[in-house]
Amino acid sequence: MLRYLRINNFAIIDEIEVEFQEGFNVLTGETGAGKSILIGALGLVLGAKASGDMIRSGAQEARVEAFFEIQDPSALPDDLELEPGGPAELVISRRINLSGRSKCSINGHSATLAMVETLGNRLVTVFGQHESHVLLNPDEHIEILDRSAHLQRQRKKVERLYHVSRKASDELATLKRKLLALETEASENRFVVQELTRANLKVNEEQELEQERDVLRKAVQIREKAYESYQRLYSKSGSVISNLSEIKKWIQSLVSLYPKMDETLQNFSGAVYQLEDVALELRNVSENTHDDPVRLEQIEERLTSLKKLKRKYGGDIEYLINRLQSLSAEVSLVMDAENSLKECEKRFDEAQRDFLTEAENLSKKRREAASRLEVSMKKELDDLAMSDAKFSVRFKELPREKFGAEGIENVEFFLASNPGETERPLAAIASGGELSRVMLALKALETEDAEQQASTLVFDEVDAGIGGHTAVAVGARLSRVAKRQQTICITHLHQIAARADNHLAVGKFVKQGRTSIHATSLDREERVKELTRMLGASEDSAPIREHVRKLVRQNTKGP
Repeated sequence: MLRYLRINNFAIIDEIEVEFQEGFNVLTGETGAGKSILIGALGLVLGAKASGDMIRSGAQEARVEAFFEIQDPSALPDDLELEPGGPAELVISRRINLSGRSKCSINGHSATLAMVETLGNRLVTVFGQHESHVLLNPDEHIEILDRSAHLQRQRKKVERLYHVSRKASDELATLKRKLLALETEASENRFVVQELTRANLKVNEEQELEQERDVLRKAVQIREKAYESYQRLYSKSGSVISNLSEIKKWIQSLVSLYPKMDETLQNFSGAVYQLEDVALELRNVSENTHDDPVRLEQIEERLTSLKKLKRKYGGDIEYLINRLQSLSAEVSLVMDAENSLKECEKRFDEAQRDFLTEAENLSKKRREAASRLEVSMKKELDDLAMSDAKFSVRFKELPREKFGAEGIENVEFFLASNPGETERPLAAIASGGELSRVMLALKALETEDAEQQASTLVFDEVDAGIGGHTAVAVGARLSRVAKRQQTICITHLHQIAARADNHLAVGKFVKQGRTSIHATSLDREERVKELTRMLGASEDSAPIREHVRKLVRQNTKGP
């Protein structure tokens, strides 16, 4: 519960301290008196965005401090240093300098803005004066339904699974594009691969074929010359080898007479052996060299084919072999991409299945919650002077391609304000006053059913667009909310202000040429005077003042 709000050098405020009480606290005052400035200062100390423009002209810094009494400290973060046992006292302070930088503290200990914001969300919930306009946006209705039914946990799980599915879908699309590009490129090169593969290219093949072709072309001459050489060297009578054999015998005889010639004999014998080897090689050439027109034609055709490939694709045979290897590697890339695609499709199917399972479960819970909400809203609207209104929640299933982080459907609120009317979209037919009451009913249900209620509720002019008996009903509903938890309400309606347990009048004053704000807690007679002003009546109007006194007496007895 918020006990005190102390503000220094914020906006037009010089220095002010506002005390709040349990139950229903009402702030009233002329338009522009500074009521919303007080709420803005409270928001600042709870973690709202700050800027140097918020500092009072001529000051160096602004400071806002809020003092809370916490009946249930277990609802607060565990790392807070609080006095053990009984209610806890909590002071949150924030200073803002001209550069817009701020310093925060909790119970005198330095704190980060994130810590203050987290703590502030547990302490205070603010319903702004323009919040009812959220109802004009059907996209917000699903958020309201989920919040009212406490489905945020399931909603976040669906959102997480959706993003997992979306990521898998994006990866799948990327892999499909990659595979298509690889297949297109591979398709364009398929003929090249086939042609070069059929060619069965080998390194140095062309040179070897040219040499073989030259031999076949001169086969007759080669055979004849080899044969004649063999005959003269070895086989023919009086051949070189036979003559050398005779000479060898003479040298052997010489060695027996003159041993120093032995080395000469050895050299001579070695030369004879080499000539014999040459003779045998010449014989092999003469016997194995044949003209082969068929083989010669094959070689010519092969060489012609190789020349055509070189001319067609450029480069030599080694280049063509390397190109074939490079293009063949693309086949492996395509296969790898196909395997990756299959794995990604499996991940996508699993992610999509998980998302749909949770989304369908969330949808079921939403429909159950919608039925309960319709029943609850009927009672709430009855209490808010809309007894003939009919509120309903309608679902529209989305096509698969429209599924999103919110799930598989859209939700929209419908309203029939008067008997006999057809229900139509809330955003299309509701007046400003009706919107305010519908929003108040939704917020009242939300705070009643909240798993972890904030200790303080703030309603900033939620009574916009209403009056008369409707204002009485709204005041009664706010008063009932305040029976459960501290409620602070800014209002311009006397019907609501008359319900207050603590009535604060906000106004401006000038001191030493500077404007500032005061917030005064009113006693019974001061409340009568303020409520008379809110009615637009003269302070001297005895009937009006008496009417107001009765109104205050009635409302202070109970709702």
